[in-house]
Amino acid sequence: MSARHTALPAAPATETPAPESAADTVAAVASGRHRRPPARRPALYLAAVAVGAVLVNVALGTGPGTAQAEPSAAASQAVSVADQLGLTAADASPADLGTHLGELESSRAQREADEATAAQAQAAADQAELDAQAAAAAAQAAAEAQAAAQAQAAAEAAAAAEAAAAQTPSNFHDYALAALGGDASQFSCLENLWGKESGWNPNAQNPSSTAYGIAQFLNSTWALTGIAKTSDGFRQIDAGLIYIDRVYGSPCSAWAHSQANNWY
Repeated sequence: MSARHTALPAAPATETPAPESAADTVAAVASGRHRRPPARRPALYLAAVAVGAVLVNVALGTGPGTAQAEPSAAASQAVSVADQLGLTAADASPADLGTHLGELESSRAQREADEATAAQAQAAADQAELDAQAAAAAAQAAAEAQAAAQAQAAAEAAAAAEAAAAQTPSNFHDYALAALGGDASQFSCLENLWGKESGWNPNAQNPSSTAYGIAQFLNSTWALTGIAKTSDGFRQIDAGLIYIDRVYGSPCSAWAHSQANNWY
């Protein structure tokens, strides 16, 4: 706003009296004609100052209109907050604002509680999934271990069956003859001796004693051979030939003792 300047009304022109001489002044006083200078009018000056102040306030925009604008801005801000809370201008009282703010706070607390509950449920579901995966992995590992054990058992059974199939009297005879260096006469005595004792059966068991196998060794007899008791017919032949050699010197001597005493 541009400043407006109002000219003050001009004071009435007065004639300036000519200076008086000292003699004239004394004469005037003596005759009673001397006048005092006209008195100034301070009220007029005060009015002019007031008008000027009003004009300055209008020019600077700090008059009463500005003072009224500030409450209007505050009212606009209050109405804006009320609009955000869904209140009308008539409802935007401090009490209503406080009530709605409390409702918003309660709603936010409930939302945060719901989010926390959902997060806990999700964490529990994730943990359950991990547990299920771990259980499945453990079950698979156990199944694989069981399958491996069954395969190992089957392989061992097959090997045992093959070994059992190889342990026949004819094979035992060939093995024993080879162990005697091909001596047919000594093998003939041995064939008669063990044929009488077990029939060359590696699993023969005396029902009244611990005598076992082709050579029908007692448990104490096995210790003399250095070979542990076994169901392997070939190892039984090895143990039997060691015993005969140490005690009788030859199969024919052992067979002669058996014929005379019914044991060897």
